[in-house]
Amino acid sequence: MSHQTGIHATSELKEFLARARGGAIRIMKIVIRNEELVLGSYREPAQTWDKDYDHFLLPLLIAQEPCYILYRLDSQNAHGYEWIFIAWSPDQSPVRQKMVYAATRATLKKEFGGGHIKDEMFGTVEDDLCFQGYLRHMSSCSSPAPLTVAEQELQRIKVTEDERRRIGTPTARAKVTMEFGLDKRAQTLQGLAFPLQEEAKRALQQLKQKRINYIQLRLDVERETIELVHTNPTETHELPYRIPTDSPRYHFFVFKHSHQGQLQEALVFIYSMPGYTCSIKERMLYSSCKNRLLDEVERDYQLEVTKKMEIDSGDGLTEDFLYEEVHPMEHTLKQAFAKPRGPGGKRGNKRLIKGAGENGEES
Repeated sequence: MSHQTGIHATSELKEFLARARGGAIRIMKIVIRNEELVLGSYREPAQTWDKDYDHFLLPLLIAQEPCYILYRLDSQNAHGYEWIFIAWSPDQSPVRQKMVYAATRATLKKEFGGGHIKDEMFGTVEDDLCFQGYLRHMSSCSSPAPLTVAEQELQRIKVTEDERRRIGTPTARAKVTMEFGLDKRAQTLQGLAFPLQEEAKRALQQLKQKRINYIQLRLDVERETIELVHTNPTETHELPYRIPTDSPRYHFFVFKHSHQGQLQEALVFIYSMPGYTCSIKERMLYSSCKNRLLDEVERDYQLEVTKKMEIDSGDGLTEDFLYEEVHPMEHTLKQAFAKPRGPGGKRGNKRLIKGAGENGEES
């Protein structure tokens, strides 16, 4: 951004910055005048940095006038005294001024020396930059970074699994599982979005081009990615043997079949989770990633998934089962709409025209 404005420090300011780095100055205000960075004002230390802070800083914050402020701390690093770099940009100041100061900030930091700057602050009102504001800023910087959705899910999983290991009785284990299923349900609805690994992406592209008819995917929990297992050609009678008995998987299978005398193809998504032999961590992650994966497959690869199903084993994946899932009986055996019968009893012939003398007319 500094190259966009072309604004640089005057030679006088550069000399003053060198002097200030030695520790003789507590605070200095720097402004932009006539397309140059110049010294606005400064003060030497009077007491410790925390006692000088509000007394020295707040009078320099003028409404509608952006500026830079460099405030010296009493601590030192390998470069010398440590400083706080403050950018003051009040809401009432003109937009053009705000843009110029924002674009020139990097230039001033470079002129002063980034190694001397311990903290940076930006404020639009005094409350942002006062001493209490600085303490709030330090507190937020020292607190742990916000967890990602995946990290939050894994943290909850770890707590639950630790609880299961701690409680050894079957009744207690059942209670933990029940609480997990009920209390955590709402937290997993949003779902996780593990990215597809490159080989998995290529496999989905090949599936779209009808070059393959089966894809098996797995989660790499450590890397937080969706990995390709294999794309072996698969006939319907071979499908049950593709379902692992000891680990969860995602499967995409092109089910070729005959329906009402026509050969059809239906893309079936199968989420296999082999009972409770898998850890809670696996169950939760696979369940949470499923919807995001399907969204990406349908949106980015234009693959229309005809049927989505969840199974615990491949034993029931017969051709008849798949057919009934893709073409449910209630739709196949629709009855034609029957017109209601009229009222019973003998009725006379319909009269299409009125006879003479009706409606009070004479013949």
